[in-house]
Amino acid sequence: MFLPLMFTRPRGHAYARCALGTAGLGYLVIAGLVPGTDTPWLAGYVLAYLCLVATIMLSSQTGTPRLLLAAVLVTTTVGGVMVVAGSTLFGALLLCEMMFIAGFSMPLATSWVIFAMAVGAAVLGRDSWGGKAVLGAVLLSVWLSGASRRQYLKRMEQAEMLVAETRHSAALAERARIAREIHDILAHSLSALSLQLEAAGAMLHSETKDLTKIAACVDRASRLAREGIIETSRAVQALREDAVSLPDLLPSLVDGENVRLSITGDPRELPPAAGLTLYRTVQEALTNARKHAPGSPVTVELGYARKEVTATVTNPASAAGPLTGTGAGYGLTGIRERAELVGGTLVAGPLGDGWQVSVKVPS
Repeated sequence: MFLPLMFTRPRGHAYARCALGTAGLGYLVIAGLVPGTDTPWLAGYVLAYLCLVATIMLSSQTGTPRLLLAAVLVTTTVGGVMVVAGSTLFGALLLCEMMFIAGFSMPLATSWVIFAMAVGAAVLGRDSWGGKAVLGAVLLSVWLSGASRRQYLKRMEQAEMLVAETRHSAALAERARIAREIHDILAHSLSALSLQLEAAGAMLHSETKDLTKIAACVDRASRLAREGIIETSRAVQALREDAVSLPDLLPSLVDGENVRLSITGDPRELPPAAGLTLYRTVQEALTNARKHAPGSPVTVELGYARKEVTATVTNPASAAGPLTGTGAGYGLTGIRERAELVGGTLVAGPLGDGWQVSVKVPS
């Protein structure tokens, strides 16, 4: 567990590279693969080692581009001088580390300058042309590995941002969907409750108090309250992506009302969004019919075609008066938005002396 964390986190990765660099430089010195151990060379090795460690640690920190550039330039210069002076292996190790840092941590133009300095030192070195070519190829491959790692991490960051944005958009869409469900349930249940309570209140204040009719209004209000609870449960089921069976749901809307329901075609379960769009359309149209022309006959037609399903609600009677104070008047607007979201269409308008609402959705 410790090693993966050490190599994946920026500071841990820097510590690991420092350890590997120290081991590599120490091995070269102990194995006698570097020239001379007199004071000038030792001072150069110590300087090179300190520059290497400082540069690696700076590369793991953010907000230090100028310091990092200065450290890379100094360390590249030291490594290049060592290559030119004859300590090819020692200098090459420094230059390879600088190539990785330049490719990974610096802009392309700047890293090309560092790469050109390193290649120039390799060309001026005392090795044969074959050795110079090998060193140049190694420097290029290390620089490319740093640049490719930088691009990989950038793509990973962009992918994470895209995932976060997608989740945020999905959350907003789900909020809008829940808001539509709550609006439709409340608009239907509360407006119907209001009508029944207004009727009961009017009869209580009239001179001839018909207790039977008042009790009937109260019973209807109680039934509407229970249906509102059931509607909420159905909305929760739909939000969980349960399939919707309209032949099972629509009778609850027309039960006990002056409404005739007809179903044509081959009934089948529909996706939640499409099924709820049809259901809410019928519900909203029946609510509006009760507001505009209470007691008038209403026809509900549900037609299943091969590729689409249509729900049509027709109220042949004209409006008896203005709307009551229930609802904000956005019911059909919300239904139209629902239909558009599932690729369907809504048509609502006068039909003779009455009104017709028809929604068509793909299935």
